[in-house]
Amino acid sequence: MISAFSAARGPRAAASRTVATRERESVNRFSESRISRRTLLSALGAGAAVTAAGPLLSACSSGGGGSTPGGSVTDEDSLGALLPSYSPIEYAAPDLPGVLGSVPGYTSYPAELIRAVAEPPGTGGEVTAMTPAYWPLAPSDNAYYRAVNERLGADVSFSVVNGSDYAARLNAQLAGGQLPELTVIPDWDVPARFGEAVGSSFTDLTEYLQGDAAHAYPHLANLPTRAWAYCVWNEGLRAVPTPAGLFPLALYHRRDLFEQAGLAPPRSADDLYRLCTEITDPDAGRWACGNIFLEVKRMFNVPAEWSRDSAGNLVNEAETESFAEAVAFMARLFEEGHVHPTVAGSTTGQEKELFESGAMWMLSDGMGAWQEALARQLPSNPTFDMRPFPAFSHDGGEPVYYTQEAANLMTFLRSDLPRERVEELLRILDFCAAPIGSEENHLINYGVDGEHSERDAAGAPSLTDLGSREITVTYGFLAKPPYIVDQSQYPGYVEAMHAWEAEVAPFQVDKLTDGLRIEEPPRLTGLAQQLDDRIQDLLRGRTSVSELPSVLDGWRRDGGDELREFYAAALDEAGR
Repeated sequence: MISAFSAARGPRAAASRTVATRERESVNRFSESRISRRTLLSALGAGAAVTAAGPLLSACSSGGGGSTPGGSVTDEDSLGALLPSYSPIEYAAPDLPGVLGSVPGYTSYPAELIRAVAEPPGTGGEVTAMTPAYWPLAPSDNAYYRAVNERLGADVSFSVVNGSDYAARLNAQLAGGQLPELTVIPDWDVPARFGEAVGSSFTDLTEYLQGDAAHAYPHLANLPTRAWAYCVWNEGLRAVPTPAGLFPLALYHRRDLFEQAGLAPPRSADDLYRLCTEITDPDAGRWACGNIFLEVKRMFNVPAEWSRDSAGNLVNEAETESFAEAVAFMARLFEEGHVHPTVAGSTTGQEKELFESGAMWMLSDGMGAWQEALARQLPSNPTFDMRPFPAFSHDGGEPVYYTQEAANLMTFLRSDLPRERVEELLRILDFCAAPIGSEENHLINYGVDGEHSERDAAGAPSLTDLGSREITVTYGFLAKPPYIVDQSQYPGYVEAMHAWEAEVAPFQVDKLTDGLRIEEPPRLTGLAQQLDDRIQDLLRGRTSVSELPSVLDGWRRDGGDELREFYAAALDEAGR
């Protein structure tokens, strides 16, 4: 035990905290918003990549691929020709291989590390880069930066921007043409009509990385093909991806408290409701959950974003009967007081803290939340134990677990760089993407042994106090290897995480839009947020649940039907 993100597809192409943990948490803490975002979707083998900046997707030119007022489509063959040839590298075999695309696990950290990059990739001098941060900033001058820069043979100078301000900074720099050499863009911060700006702002990497050319950068060639496809704009490969895990989030429970109370995981919606009634006791300072609506939607098999009805008509998830059932269920939890009052009274209700303190026993959160909580809690509460619920659905039947996009961050190179500089920067990114088992991976994540990190008796590294102060995700945002779970310093965590993903992997389902890059018409990009705000009013009792049909009528009048027509044209073109 731990003490203290169409039809289901088959396998995909093949008190200290760790920096890898911080990175996964930063990527996953926005998973919930990504589930309802339509700004960027891309993959290979899905039929087409679609871009449209105008009001509707019109007939596509045979040249396809550019972002124009009429829209365009890039067919599968032309997309595939742009991408790197996949060439897997493994310096340390996983103890627990992935199942149907689920995350591979390392129950022990490699005892011996190899030097994967023999010579410094840089040629000296400064490299400018901009990355987000979702944590306190590290000192700008520290031993960790110096150690990594020495191995890189370059002085990487980071402009680290608070995550909440990142989109505004990115838009300002794009508008002003004042970009660093390397710009990291999370998918949730991709600007509107980005396809119109990407060509003039960032380097086309196709000639450097397509096909076997990528073998000059072996760790980049190790990244999954589906992740690379995410980086194609206007018939060009424009960025280096950060690969994502298979699933975006889970419904967690305090397993330690459940066991003490003799409670079992739910197998249906009725079971989940009964759990809420048994857990909630305001006099004891205990509530069942936070706002778990995203997982309630999954439980009721609500289609993700868009689906086709029996007549082939395109239907938004909010227009389905299952969505109405999910709304009624969640609204009941709010109304009866099973949602912690701090959460009920705010859209940012400190859910992690409430869950970890035991004030609420269930939490819907990203996959990175698990190890983040262990890092915070185990030093002072060694019996702390949280787990995702085993697979279940509203009626006890076969569940649905929606997958997420194949990549969730991208690193772009500025467009005015000479060839020699582009190649140097790609070598630096290749260094950062070295997988587990390499000195480079260890340095990026744990700094200098004995200074920034120490190994426990089993050989698992963890950050020292100095490492915790100096190391945040900076180089790890520039590039990273394929997603794994390797936090073996938390007893039983790797095994439990691997087992849960392997259990739910057979139930994975892709969204109807999976594999398509879709940029919504700018005037319609705010519709999703407007609808979500009105749904939150229904859930929290500010508006009667009986008003859902009226809310949907308003959404359709405000542009929902036009958005439906836009998506229908894109999906028809893709054969869906």
